[in-house]
Amino acid sequence: MLSRLRDIHAAAEPGWWPPAPGWWVLALLAAVCAVLLLRRACRFWSVIRRRRRLLTALDAIARDIDPQEQPHEFLSRMNRLFRVVALRAFPGTACARLQGSEWVRFIQASMPEGAPLEALRALASGPYQFRPDFDAAGLQQLARRWVRKYG
Repeated sequence: MLSRLRDIHAAAEPGWWPPAPGWWVLALLAAVCAVLLLRRACRFWSVIRRRRRLLTALDAIARDIDPQEQPHEFLSRMNRLFRVVALRAFPGTACARLQGSEWVRFIQASMPEGAPLEALRALASGPYQFRPDFDAAGLQQLARRWVRKYG
């Protein structure tokens, strides 16, 4: 009987599978971080795509409509662009109901400091004038700033 006993020997090497519980926790944390980063990247690219579409629409307004020939159409489309951005950027506010000078004050309050805001007044009074006089280039510049900030 004693002859069948083996001498002291080392234990077998542990296998690589299944991993220890700490590796499972680490893998779970890595997966959660990857999902969170992917969601954030998708949101970021969504914002970039939306801003590009809005800037393309702004360029189309400038390309398709001459503010001297069709001032009411130009102001209407610019106002619509400002409103689309505002509805997306400020969903809990009453910006959808604002009109005229209240609407212009809302936009002015949201603009960055130092922006030349005189061109915005045309959004309030221009649609009601026979031949509105406004700074189309200044209005486009303000719209571009608005889209880049809130679009």
